[in-house]
Amino acid sequence: MNVALYTYNTKPRGGVVHTLALAEALKEQGCSVTVFALGLNGTKQFYRPVGTETTVFPFETREHEGFEDRILRYIDTYTDALEKERLEAFDIHHAQDCISANALTRLGKKGLVPFFLRTVHHLDDFVTPALVECQHQSVLQPRAIVTVSQSWKEKLESLYSRSSTVIHNGVDERFFTSDESSIDTETLAPLKGKIVYLTIGGIEPRKNTIETLRAFVEVKQRIPQAVLVIAGGTTLFDYRPYRTGFERLLESLPAEIRSDVRIIPSPDDRTVKHLYRLAHVYLQPSIKEGWGLSILEAMASGTPVVASNIEVFQEFMTHEHNALLSDPMDSRAIAANMLRLTHDPALADRLRKNAGMTARQYTWPQTAGGHINLYRRVLSNE
Repeated sequence: MNVALYTYNTKPRGGVVHTLALAEALKEQGCSVTVFALGLNGTKQFYRPVGTETTVFPFETREHEGFEDRILRYIDTYTDALEKERLEAFDIHHAQDCISANALTRLGKKGLVPFFLRTVHHLDDFVTPALVECQHQSVLQPRAIVTVSQSWKEKLESLYSRSSTVIHNGVDERFFTSDESSIDTETLAPLKGKIVYLTIGGIEPRKNTIETLRAFVEVKQRIPQAVLVIAGGTTLFDYRPYRTGFERLLESLPAEIRSDVRIIPSPDDRTVKHLYRLAHVYLQPSIKEGWGLSILEAMASGTPVVASNIEVFQEFMTHEHNALLSDPMDSRAIAANMLRLTHDPALADRLRKNAGMTARQYTWPQTAGGHINLYRRVLSNE
């Protein structure tokens, strides 16, 4: 089976991480796979080596370009580039996001692809009519939809009357093993001897970074050696107003707190793995997620988790069994859970043990198998 997977970016965002891991797992099970993506400002490859064929199309950013104009130009650029590819060579076309789904919709209308599938990790909060319509079409046009959680399956049924197949994320086997190879000491050496609270996903509303910072302030007052590490965050969305709010809050803090908030914008794979193992607590008090891939990675790495009690997280996390969960908008409750895990080694050990067993339930071979079964069903119904 020849499979084309389409993602919007080459950076280590959750959807891109998912796409590459899925591609490699599909190849392991006998599929021929090519991953297509847009590369910003001359980028020609993904953030890590990929064990399948890849094709990255250039996308040049424009200064002062509005958010809506940029998204629409993403779709235009992707469509124009894909028109020149031998798309008829693929049995399956599978979009992983709104942008690639809209490009495939246009290609379908031109007769260049017979149908396509889409994975919905989550839906974004677009407000302009053009982008709202793009999102609607990205859900309505695919022949079949994959969701990564039961929560989003139910949301699509409620909002769009569309059924979907739930296929969970996996977690890479490498997170279950320690790695003593050399690391970027300039980045990580200053964290040695500290109590490290790690969150991955950058500074954005969905990740609830401002409340995370407020919780850290509460913790820092009780644990002077505490450090908050915010890693990752490359995104196509314009979160400047939210980032400005975060930066104003950070600047208002005393210097001894501000200096222990470390931001690592684009850590490589090896650094991320070491960060998980270095961290005392992994934080993810999100207000919206598709599933929680980085939480699974933290669980596999043996890092106890403090997360929000949103519906999707409760599909695989239980408070005081494999994580501590709290209201994402209550920074004091988040801080209380951070302190509990730091001060109660027996609790941390129990959560770590149960979380490791949870993570073992989710594998990329299982995920790939679920996709292959879906692909076969879709092809048999042509």
